[in-house]
Amino acid sequence: MTMSVTTNIERIDNRIIVKGVLFDFHRLLSYIHQIVEKLKYQSVTLDMEGCTKAFQQSMLSVCAQVMAYRQSGIDFNLIPPSEIAVKNLFKNTSWGYFLDPRQFDPSAFKGHTRIPATQYKTPDEQQIAVNKIVNVMLGAIPELKRADIAAFEWALNELTDNVLVHSDSPIGGLVQVSTFVKGAKRVQFVVADAGIGIPASLRPGHPEINSDIDALDRAIREGVTRDPNIGQGNGMFGSYEICYKSGGDFLVDSGYARLKYSPNVGFSIQEQGVPYSGTLIVATIDFSDPKLLEEALQFDGKKYTPLDYVEKKYELNQNGDILFRLQDECSSFGSRVAGKPVRHKLKNLIEMSQWGVLTVDFDGLPLLSSSFADEAFGKLFLSTGPVKFMQKVRLVNMSPIVEGLVNKAIAQRMMTGKSDVD
Repeated sequence: MTMSVTTNIERIDNRIIVKGVLFDFHRLLSYIHQIVEKLKYQSVTLDMEGCTKAFQQSMLSVCAQVMAYRQSGIDFNLIPPSEIAVKNLFKNTSWGYFLDPRQFDPSAFKGHTRIPATQYKTPDEQQIAVNKIVNVMLGAIPELKRADIAAFEWALNELTDNVLVHSDSPIGGLVQVSTFVKGAKRVQFVVADAGIGIPASLRPGHPEINSDIDALDRAIREGVTRDPNIGQGNGMFGSYEICYKSGGDFLVDSGYARLKYSPNVGFSIQEQGVPYSGTLIVATIDFSDPKLLEEALQFDGKKYTPLDYVEKKYELNQNGDILFRLQDECSSFGSRVAGKPVRHKLKNLIEMSQWGVLTVDFDGLPLLSSSFADEAFGKLFLSTGPVKFMQKVRLVNMSPIVEGLVNKAIAQRMMTGKSDVD
């Protein structure tokens, strides 16, 4: 996809001034490199007061490099965007925190369409980040197929794990996710690190690689890895296949090369005049076509079915019975907004459980609002259908007040016959 953007980036001493839309990050990072490595300043000011828009792939790349420089003793000061909406974006995504932790706190954003940028440095932190992202996905995108969520989770796991195994990144990795459900059910996740980069990682095991372009080309081939004793080399290949077969986009930026695929433009690998010291991966998956990803994961010509989040967290047995503890799934029960992701998640789990029964456990929940009850359960009952709802769903451990509110919500939806489901 070709995008027309206007960006003005200039340097005055140790101050970098960004105006307009920050779409590509290479020039900004080259200025940081010049200030620190050549001019030997010990502090850098990022003046983004005039920044009117920023993209997560650019910002995660900048955040990763700034964090690595800060860890080596370089001080960074951020002048945030003056436009309130853009400044709030820096706050809600944690970009502000990673660029200038003295000025910004970690994001407390609780929305269900975006996951703030998350740092991970250990396998446990990586798994926590992946589980959190998949959990939000279940509530953000309606009518998800199980094979689709499993494919997404597999790719996210593989690409974030690559950072810990191969990158030697001093700050670990950063991962961020956005969902786009209007018009097309698309999810984009970005993984960035400040490590040695893919070319430097692959060359020891593949001395025949003679350029960074060649390194990225090989990185997405099946079975290519720096050391077969460490990994099978299918993470990048499988992730690319998932994006490609779903009609999504895929981008890898590392060293002096950039690999891109988009359905409209096709596949390309180009040399970059300014290198990226680390690795950036942007993966966009389109879930609009049901079961499109069911055959996406194939290695050596054989279909691969990974263990998925639904099985690990919710399933109780081989029959597919699911236990959904409502109190563990939601931090607020007082609004319609809070009920919407719960409904999406329950509807997705009902469809994914096949022959199993979904038990919603209300234990520890003495009260919820009428609007939450209607959004989560009234609409769910109507969209699922009375027969299927009664066959597939059990509501247990409900207080008399909660039971009355849920009964009333379902009864009113049955009377009107309108689900207003989105």
